[in-house]
This record gives sequence, structure tokens and C-alpha cells, in this order.
Amino acid sequence: KSPEFDLYAVNYKTPFHTFTHTGQNPWLNEIAERHPSAYKVEINAETAEKKGIKNGDMVWIETKEGHRVKGKVKVTECVQPEVVAIGGCFGHWARGKPIAKGKGTNFDTLLELDLKHVDPISLNIETTVRVKATKVDRS
Repeated sequence: KSPEFDLYAVNYKTPFHTFTHTGQNPWLNEIAERHPSAYKVEINAETAEKKGIKNGDMVWIETKEGHRVKGKVKVTECVQPEVVAIGGCFGHWARGKPIAKGKGTNFDTLLELDLKHVDPISLNIETTVRVKATKVDRS
């Protein structure tokens, strides 16, 4: 454990999106855009205050291995203080998905895909990762 990487990044599912396919649906995109946290990185209010992060700030979520993603913050009491929650299905980058492209944060970028981070029986990848959250420097 590294004190610098003091949070766990977890993934959650919204009730109106399925896998990554529905991000391209204009009606469901409109719901997600109006939803208070669908396209955001959720951080507990106490944790955000300690880190000097406010609602609407852009943050880097970074792993010890150097994987990082950027996201817009939603400060909330709906997650534990040691957790950052990122909605699944988002963070598309492909030009062929113009509605979904650039919306939300790609959680999967944070995950390691090697035998050390895979369950030896089911071969499922580890889906919770230690991270740090730092405010994006606007200078």
C-alpha cells in the first residue's frame, strides 16, 4: 500500500445504459447528460474537501502503474470516503461513435490486464484498483 494512492476506484452501472453499446443512443445520451452524475467521477464530500476538490472540477484519477483518466467531479455523500466511483460504459474515443465520443470517463483504462490481476479460477480481471485523485492543473 502506498499512502499516495489512498482511494479505490470502483465502477458502477446506470439503470439506463447497457454495456458500451447504448452510449451512441441519442435519447439515452440525453438522459445521461441531464443526470447529476452519469458522466462524472463521484467523490465523497469529506474526501473532496481534504483534497481541495470541488463540484465540477476536473481531476486526474491515476494508478501506481501510471494509468490515468480525466473526469469531471460530482461531490456526493453516495460513495464511501475511500472510494471514487466511475460510471461504466463511458469514455468512448472512437470517431465512429460521435454521440458517445468524449462523454464520461473510461474506467477500464485504469485496470491491469495480466496474470497477477486475474482470478486464477474464473480468469476474471480485478475490477477495483488503488488510485489517487488530483485536481487538473489549469495553468
